[in-house]
Amino acid sequence: MKTSCLMRKLFLAAILLCFFSTVLSAQNTAKPSSIVDLKDALTKKLISIQVVGNGGHQGEAIKIVCKNLRGQYLHLRIPQGQLMEPVDSTEQTLVVAEEMLLAVMVKTPVEASLKTFCTQSGDKSPSAGSAFAVGAVAPVMLCNLLKFIVEKGKTESSEAQTAVWCLTSNASLGSIGDGELTKFVADQLGKEVPGYKIRHSVVESVPGRPAELGKALVIEGNFRYYLEKDERTIMVLLDSTGKLIKQVSKEEIMKAGEHRSSLRLEVYNLNSGKYTLRMQTKSGKVIKDTEVEF
Repeated sequence: MKTSCLMRKLFLAAILLCFFSTVLSAQNTAKPSSIVDLKDALTKKLISIQVVGNGGHQGEAIKIVCKNLRGQYLHLRIPQGQLMEPVDSTEQTLVVAEEMLLAVMVKTPVEASLKTFCTQSGDKSPSAGSAFAVGAVAPVMLCNLLKFIVEKGKTESSEAQTAVWCLTSNASLGSIGDGELTKFVADQLGKEVPGYKIRHSVVESVPGRPAELGKALVIEGNFRYYLEKDERTIMVLLDSTGKLIKQVSKEEIMKAGEHRSSLRLEVYNLNSGKYTLRMQTKSGKVIKDTEVEF
């Protein structure tokens, strides 16, 4: 009886030992030696990929399917700032907004959706099924902005997309509409934070159609200036050549000292570009110039 019991215990121990050896072996097989960046993995032919659009340019706009060609578990990194170039040159280049780590198993392809922003305002928003190729990593300035956007939890906001366009497509800082993002982008560009915001017409984002900011309608903000003595003043708008476009405020007598006034300038009937808001005396003496761009 004792011998039979001992045999059962030995048999059970052998089974358990075999089981744990199998588990440990599987873990060792699955354990990655290192993390490999997407571009390096492609260069070394460790993986094959397919990158297609989900439709649109912001949010989870790209799907990537990775197939392991190595015959061994691979830990793949898709870096923040990775550019995805469309095969159709009329569509927008997208930039990966958030880093993603993928476990690429030996036999089973892995699929994931990547959060992106558009880098080319005015080109077509990619359609569902549009093919992409892996490009370079975005410049440092754009990568810094993406990091800030993610840290602040603003990845899904339209203001974040506009901030990206400020760096990649020369959109106006006044168009961003978010104080934190505006200051960050202004600092990146070495510019002052504008004292105004631009309201644009709403443009519906439709895959396959151009994606961009709507037409600038109204500029709103505050205007500050100082008078050494009482003056009869007027505010005018000039174009980039100094040509008078229109009178913005009525003529009025202002007392000496500092003045702050609200500004609401309708620009829906003007071409986009750089303009100058000028506070001047009735005789034409310049009190203050403020550049506006839309």
